[in-house]
Amino acid sequence: MSKVVALYHIVFCTKYRQMFINNDHREDLYRYIWSLLKKKGCYLVRISGVPNHIHMLIDLNPTVALSDLMRELKSSTSRWMAMNDKFPMFSGWAKEYYAATLGVIDKDCIIEYIKSQQEHHLGRSFDEEIQDLCLHAGMSLYKDDFSI
Repeated sequence: MSKVVALYHIVFCTKYRQMFINNDHREDLYRYIWSLLKKKGCYLVRISGVPNHIHMLIDLNPTVALSDLMRELKSSTSRWMAMNDKFPMFSGWAKEYYAATLGVIDKDCIIEYIKSQQEHHLGRSFDEEIQDLCLHAGMSLYKDDFSI
């Protein structure tokens, strides 16, 4: 029997970084995302965010391509949010997303990082956070890498 752990820290934001994920209903969105991941055989370890972006730690099913998962997740949540009066101003997700693999040894650290998003963003912008995450993951970073 094959054994695979494929942990991914994923971040994706609203189009134009608009603050359209309201705190009153974000748990509904997170539950919907969890149900989509579950249908794909992926395990949601942790999810949280702020009004303009979401962080997830998932264990990706080895039969699922990350790019396919993200395309389906963004399109499904966009349709769900458009039909749902809880997110009246939502106009879609930005094109790109951030994803980095991590080892099991880093799992608890990333869980705590995701859990503290509300406090973390009191003095830090999304762009600053993405730059730091990319640098920490060893990714090259260009000014326009995370466009709408």
